[in-house]
Amino acid sequence: MKFIILLGCIFSIGCLPTLYAQEERSAADVPPIKQMRAEENYSFLEGRDSARLLLKSLKWMPISRKKNVFLSVGGQYRPRFEHFSNVNYTSENQSYFSQRLALNANLTLGKYFRVFGELYHGATSAGEIMLQSDVADWHQAFVEIKLPLKERNSLSFRFGRQEMDLGGSRLIGLREGPNIRQSFDLAKFRALLNDIQILAFYGTYVKPNFEAFDNCFDLFNSSRADPIVWSLGARLPLAEKHSFDVYYIGFQSDRTKLNDVVGKENRHSLGVRSFGNAGKRWMYNTEVIYQFGDLEGSRITAFNVETDWKYKLRTKIGTLLGLKLDISSGDREQGDDYIQTFNPLFVNPAIYSLAGLNTPANLTSLHPNITFIFDKMTVFIDYAFFYRTSLNDGLYAPPRFLIREGSGQSDRNIGDTFGLMMSYQLNRNTSFDLRTTYFIAGNFIEASGPAENTFYIAPTFNFRF
Repeated sequence: MKFIILLGCIFSIGCLPTLYAQEERSAADVPPIKQMRAEENYSFLEGRDSARLLLKSLKWMPISRKKNVFLSVGGQYRPRFEHFSNVNYTSENQSYFSQRLALNANLTLGKYFRVFGELYHGATSAGEIMLQSDVADWHQAFVEIKLPLKERNSLSFRFGRQEMDLGGSRLIGLREGPNIRQSFDLAKFRALLNDIQILAFYGTYVKPNFEAFDNCFDLFNSSRADPIVWSLGARLPLAEKHSFDVYYIGFQSDRTKLNDVVGKENRHSLGVRSFGNAGKRWMYNTEVIYQFGDLEGSRITAFNVETDWKYKLRTKIGTLLGLKLDISSGDREQGDDYIQTFNPLFVNPAIYSLAGLNTPANLTSLHPNITFIFDKMTVFIDYAFFYRTSLNDGLYAPPRFLIREGSGQSDRNIGDTFGLMMSYQLNRNTSFDLRTTYFIAGNFIEASGPAENTFYIAPTFNFRF
């Protein structure tokens, strides 16, 4: 396995000149490859023999004479080298190669019906690692029905396994960092009515297992152990370049462990989000979430507030100055039958760092940052300060695991993090990323257990077609 992964990395680097030359011949009006592959649509290739893109014959394969039935095939190869120094604040180091292989197919059957499937394979040179290793399985497999409406209005219904990325990924995100991205078995309804977008769904989280095709479809399984999630939300256009989200998300888990309570959880989240451009140079994204429910007989009342502002400087290269503030509530008193710990549900684990050290539960953080945007390269530099919101609650890792108890510790300071992300887009199909994090342990980490500073680096090659 080590040899296969290493050979794949060498092969992908060797292919760079060929892929680059092919992309140079591509037309400029071909849309970019989307992060969520199920949202791509290659019907624009009909009647456009002059359009040039890599492996074009696989993107537009008409099956019917009228060409309203066609097949599109895509894929991804993502080799990566990962190194951790002082894993989980200990003196243990870890280095390994990993790879993601994906193959997707989209069958369009006229204007109103389609079938989409995506196979995933993940492996590492270090053996089986949760979220990194899976011999083969269906990452996505769903059917979609679209109902015809007048003008720009539309209705669609999807059923099956699919990805979800809601809003700012504060509660449900893609989990792009590990080999196995996050997916759910869902029944999902989406509508566009006079510029108002409405989304509703019900489903269950898909826990990735290691063997081939053992990630069971549990949507109708009453004895399932994986969490259940359901939601209703809407996006409203406030004004030009301004949008407003309002949503409700329900969550149920048979076993949740917080600082002083373990048991069955029923949690409800109400959220509002406003984002867009304020003037020519300001960009903003602000979200407020309130949670209520019960956990093993204890009443839940929790909140999260996040605001992220960026200012575009007047420079020759694109330069954005940013500042983000995040406050997630923590439990104020143990044993009082009340729980104030915020639950980030299925948050993107790289929301603070690719190393996945912290998650927004009992966490207050401040992130000054700067972004440089060149022709084909983007550089993001971030320095973050982390503190416990409540002294009586502990420290949590993504997505919501308690890793340090807070009892008897009077220090709020968790530590500081320096983050660097560089992304170079060679062409439409090929990119190279370098992401690194250095975490400096604070007083709380030092007082509650091992407290080594943690370093993480992950150079990543990404080829998609």
